[in-house]
Amino acid sequence: MTSRYPKNWKTIAHTIKEAAGWRCAKCGTQCIKPGENVSKLSISERSARTLQVHHCDFTPENNESSNLIPLCSPCHLSYHQGKRGNVSPGQLSLFS
Repeated sequence: MTSRYPKNWKTIAHTIKEAAGWRCAKCGTQCIKPGENVSKLSISERSARTLQVHHCDFTPENNESSNLIPLCSPCHLSYHQGKRGNVSPGQLSLFS
């Protein structure tokens, strides 16, 4: 199976997250930065504060910066509810 994401997706996503200061564009949650000590956070807190990158047009092949927004996991899930988009809610954590 061929991925719909480019080989450099991790770099693209990191750039979007870094530019946003690791904050969710929808709710403003300060998310976990790389290397941040998360040992005092519960698993659910870590999950809720994981920043992901959402394709506004739900098309992973369209990686124009204007199509990409950083969202915390709960906000990203809300965008995909009702089976909108290309990724099932259970798969969202794979693309953070």
